[in-house]
Amino acid sequence: MLDKKSAEKTDFKAFVKAAGSDDFVFVLNLDKNVISLSEDVVKVLSIPDREFDNAFEVMSELVHPDDKELFEKGIERIKNGGESDFIAEYRFKNEKNNYIPVMIRGKLLSPKKNDRVLAGIITLKATHRDDITGLPLEIQMVQDYNDLVKENGSVSGFILAVRIEGLERINENFGLDVGDKIFALVAKACLAVRDEHTYIYRISGNKIALMNVSGKNAHDAQELYSALKRKVSEIEYNLDYAAVFTISSGVVSFINDSSEPKDLLKKADFSLSMGKKSGKHNLYLFNSTEYTKHINKLYLREKLRDSVKNDFKGFEMYYQPVVDASEIVNSCNQLQGVHVVGAEALLRWSCPEMGMLGADQVVPILEESGLIAPVGRWILIKTFTQCKMWNEYDSNFHMSVNLSYMQFERSDILLDVQMALEKSKVKPENIILEITESGYIDHIELQKILDEFHKMKIRVDIDDFGTGYSNLRYIQNLHANTLKLDYSFVHKAVLDRDGESERKVIQYIIDMAHDLGMNVCLEGVESESDIEVLAPLKADKYQGYLFGKPVSSYAFFDENKRFLFECQNIFLFVGHQL
Repeated sequence: MLDKKSAEKTDFKAFVKAAGSDDFVFVLNLDKNVISLSEDVVKVLSIPDREFDNAFEVMSELVHPDDKELFEKGIERIKNGGESDFIAEYRFKNEKNNYIPVMIRGKLLSPKKNDRVLAGIITLKATHRDDITGLPLEIQMVQDYNDLVKENGSVSGFILAVRIEGLERINENFGLDVGDKIFALVAKACLAVRDEHTYIYRISGNKIALMNVSGKNAHDAQELYSALKRKVSEIEYNLDYAAVFTISSGVVSFINDSSEPKDLLKKADFSLSMGKKSGKHNLYLFNSTEYTKHINKLYLREKLRDSVKNDFKGFEMYYQPVVDASEIVNSCNQLQGVHVVGAEALLRWSCPEMGMLGADQVVPILEESGLIAPVGRWILIKTFTQCKMWNEYDSNFHMSVNLSYMQFERSDILLDVQMALEKSKVKPENIILEITESGYIDHIELQKILDEFHKMKIRVDIDDFGTGYSNLRYIQNLHANTLKLDYSFVHKAVLDRDGESERKVIQYIIDMAHDLGMNVCLEGVESESDIEVLAPLKADKYQGYLFGKPVSSYAFFDENKRFLFECQNIFLFVGHQL
């Protein structure tokens, strides 16, 4: 077993062993105020000699003015017995009177009164620094974190990521010089509110990362961010609010962590993006559940991209029947007069790890990634061709196809539809394109596009009606054929049997739509009892699980052939599937 002095020598040897070629060993006598350093240190730092008195005063003069207070407070804590370990980053004056970043790591080896020695190493930091702010870059952050983990085995603390919002607008309105000035001022504000254990870096774009590895937690990060917000407000005030900007932030904390720093940066960046979504000046605390969802989304995006590249492997269209509501009656709990007039095409995608996923899970990712454009074209060709095949057996059968609002933004939708018509040879009158009212309100170009659809004799339905703007006159101007009433209305109407309000709303919409020359389809019809409630409302079409769930083209034909096709050779139809 080592005695105390042997243990101290072992600690010091560990420091010396850890020192690299650009490091210098030091021994500071706290009581005598004398410091001794490695031989070559005078060639790098602007110090009088390898050994000199008045160490605190001399070293304090060598520290950058913005770091001096931190340096003096850190030394004071060691002198007063508040800490036995010392680690901090400062900017020291070199032999050319320029400031360079150094990291000082020390350990109190002789805690006896009047015999206290702080020994350790001074590490010259790499010059991976940002020209605008003078801050070290992300590559330096990764290196620093890895060095700390290598030395200590693991670290605890937090990474606070900060983004300057509105900087792009400032650059456009006032020029890059003004934007750079503001970025530098925010960086200086970060330096002003940090403690000696918090290192600051410029990471990608208009972002800054504050990394603390002294064991502090998310609560400490919140206090740090509050102080930073006050400093930023001062900057805006001093600029007379000529350039308006805000900051958003996200923080990830870690305990006894030894993972890759890039993983922590990804988590911090995720938190930052969530902070921006939640509003200006907000701080978002890392949430592992939400992050897992985010990672899954990224995974799905890449898998979807692979599927698109691989000739849309895994994509499949499912079909749900749409029935004529006018002749349906419920007699002795038996539906009569059911006539399937069409189908709504619904996207499905088979993920190897997660199974079959619906459109609600897949389409948002396709929209965000831009993949909706090629997938949308594939859907149009696939469904139009399927409709053409089914029209061989029912010439009036129609196919309803959903259009994403992003297809209007990222694709030439008119050209895509025209190409699908030409490839499939389907009659345009048998095609219905469904759009959601909320996604297109106030889009000037939408009216022009829908007018062109109208000229092509393609019908347009408004899906999920009632969830958005809900202006019937506006809808009429879009030449809408049918309003598909959102299933939430239907559910309220059939579940609340004693309440008339929901049914009155539906009745009002149906009457107004009919007056304006439009049809109404009620979605979410699930039982025979629903029909009893809904039949008096005189809707034109029904859609829901009562008539069939979304299924493959083969299953759709098999389940609906008794309603669909009056053809002697209907079984030949199976051979015509895509």
